[in-house]
Amino acid sequence: MVTALTTLNSFGAVNFKRDFNPFINENLSLKEPSISLPISCKKTILVAWKDISHLEAISNYTMFYFNNGKKLLVSRTMKDFLAKSDAELFVRVHKSFAINLNYLIQFDVKEEMFVQLKDGKKISVSRRKKKDFLEKTKTYLGNSEVF
Repeated sequence: MVTALTTLNSFGAVNFKRDFNPFINENLSLKEPSISLPISCKKTILVAWKDISHLEAISNYTMFYFNNGKKLLVSRTMKDFLAKSDAELFVRVHKSFAINLNYLIQFDVKEEMFVQLKDGKKISVSRRKKKDFLEKTKTYLGNSEVF
């Protein structure tokens, strides 16, 4: 955890209102759905949900992966963040992973049980999360012949 905070301080992400923040788009609108991520005791950054490609649960921590290749470890559970998320965009595909459907480019839930994101990362889909994933994907993509 100390390493992650040291890395954040080297980026200069001290106060999102005044300093450069490498994790978010500088054109963030107040109308855009966003989340405040704590990076230390009294410091937070504001991130748009659309800029997050996927989340990874690591015990009581959550690793946020951003579309610009950066990542951020936050000391809260993924369940806490998914409760606040844009429910139409995010779907939990595994006990440890949730993906943003905007970054989904390919998936196979019959043989290999995986999803592939725009950055090339392959994430396995668990049997228990398969049904929920298919329902949300069908709703998100509309009734297409992919299914």
